[in-house]
Order: sequence, then structure tokens, then C-alpha cells
Amino acid sequence: MQGFLWLLLQMTLLLFAAAVVFAMLGWRWRGQNAERDIKLLNTRIDAESAAFKIAQDQRDAALSNDQMLRATQTKIECDLQEANDHRRNLERDLIRVHDELQSAKRDADQRSEDLTAARAALQPTQAEVSALQTQHDQLLREHERLQKNLATQRTEPALIAPVSASPPADQPRKTRLVTTAPTPRKKASTTKPTVDAAATLTRLDTEITTQQTLFTALRQERDDWLRRVSRLREKSTDPAGIGLATKNLIRSESQVAEAQAVLDRLLRQQQVLRHSLEQVASITQDDDLTKIKGIKGVLSNQLHAFGIRSFQQIASWTDSDVEAFSELLAFKDRAKRDEWVKQAQAMEVPPVV
Repeated sequence: MQGFLWLLLQMTLLLFAAAVVFAMLGWRWRGQNAERDIKLLNTRIDAESAAFKIAQDQRDAALSNDQMLRATQTKIECDLQEANDHRRNLERDLIRVHDELQSAKRDADQRSEDLTAARAALQPTQAEVSALQTQHDQLLREHERLQKNLATQRTEPALIAPVSASPPADQPRKTRLVTTAPTPRKKASTTKPTVDAAATLTRLDTEITTQQTLFTALRQERDDWLRRVSRLREKSTDPAGIGLATKNLIRSESQVAEAQAVLDRLLRQQQVLRHSLEQVASITQDDDLTKIKGIKGVLSNQLHAFGIRSFQQIASWTDSDVEAFSELLAFKDRAKRDEWVKQAQAMEVPPVV
């Protein structure tokens, strides 16, 4: 029994020793696997770190490219806007040149009509000059004949009575010569006025329509620039683009103000011209406008053509009316300088007896 216990104790010790050996061997083997796993994990971490760094570099490059693309896009948009502005300027220049050509054509047609009327008015005058020249030649011949008769009378007293009776026969010719001499009145009465109210109204309607179209386009352009400036200021990432857009906005606002002034001037001219033409029906007697200092025959005819026929009309002019008629008749500031309104108001007052 004691031998069995002793054997069992020895076997237990051997088994314990074997377990310790196997445990040490297992721990060592497990430690080798852990070191290998750690090395693999470190290698993997290094690779992922390199990949992450590459991804960060690519992201930075993409952000830089995006900023460059945004700057390029802004520049392209500004260039496109400038090209559109240049195109609009060219269109406005084309419209202005077209209007100038039409105006020049109307002026040429008017001058041609005036020249035709002047030639037609000159023909009777030329005929009268030819007739006067013929009468003058006849009078010279008659004068020579009378000189000869006078010389004959001095040598032959018997011819005094016949010769003395001949001068009365020449008297009507001299009278006719004096009465037919003043021909400029006939020429002035047949001369056509240099302006036409209907043609001027048609021209104003055309110019107003063109100016309204131009004003609408300019106002739309100004609104576009205003929205663009607001959008760029909200982003506040492109100072150069904001400055350029603001500069274009200021220029566009100046063009809108100028177009508005031109349109208001044309509308004022149209209004005063239509008002004066409406007043013609109520005028019973025309006044002699040449009594006003600064109004000569040509200006008087022009004023009559535009419906201004009485002192009362001129006396009721406002400063705006004076400016509008000055622009219509192209006599600058003569009306204001010579104070036509005050003169007309004085003409309206009846003289004290």
C-alpha cells in the first residue's frame, strides 16, 4: 500500500513537471505568435498611415484645384459679362448710328425739298429779273433815242413840240419798273417753313421708342450687376471679382441715369409740342411774334409751324417749356437770354390810353 502511494506521488510529480514544461512551451509558442501578430499589425498600421497621408495629400490637392477652378470660373464669368456689355454697347452704337443715318436722311430730304421750293420760288424772280433787264435795255435805247432827239431839237427848233410830248409816254414804264422792283416779299411768301410739326412728332415717337428699349436693356443690365454684387458679397471669397462687379455696377447706374435723362427730355419735347398744336384750334388771331426781341422771320415761321402763334402762348411758358422749345428749334438759350416770356407777358397787357 505504501509502495502504491509512493508510485502515485511520483507519477503526480512527473505529471506536474510535464505540465509545467508544456505550459512553458505553450507560453513561449504563444509569445512568438503574438510578436508575429504585432509585427503584422505594425506593418499594416504603417501602410494605412501612408495611405492616409496620401489621401490627405490628394484631398489638399483637390481643394487647391477646386479653388483654382472657382477663381477661373469667376474670371470666365467676368469676361463673359464684359463681352455681353461690349455687345450691348455695340448694339446701342448701332442703334445710335441708325438713328443718326435716319436723321441725316430726313435732313437731306428736307434740304432737297427746301432747295426745290427755293428753285420754284426763284423761277418767277428770275423771270421778273429777265423782264426788268429787258425793260432796262429798252429804257437805255429810249434814253439814247431821246438824247438824239434832244440834240436834233437843239439844231431844229421846229421839232420842240413833238419831242416835248414824248417823255410822258415813257413815264408808265418807269412807274412799272418801280412797282415791280420789290420782289423779295413774293419769294419770302412762297418759301416753305424749315420745320414740320408732324415730321417732328414722328421723329420724336421713333426716338422715344428706341430710347425706351435702350433704357429697359440698361436697367436690366444694372439689376443683373446688382444681384451679382450682392451674391459675391455674401460669399466674400473673391475681392477682385467684387471690385470689378462694383465698378461695372457704378458704370451701369451712370448709363441708366443718362438714358433716363434723355428719355425725359424727349418726352418733354413731345408733350409741349402736342400741347402747342392742340392750342392752335383755339387761336382766333395770330400775333406778330417778331415784335419780341430775338425772334426774326425764320424763328417766327418755325414757331408758327410748331403751333406757337400768339403772345399768350409764349407768356404761359414754364422754364421746362422754354428748354423744350429751345431743343426743338435749336436756338439754344436765346429765349431765356432775351426773356421772351417776360416780353410776351408785357405784350399781353393792353396799352393805356
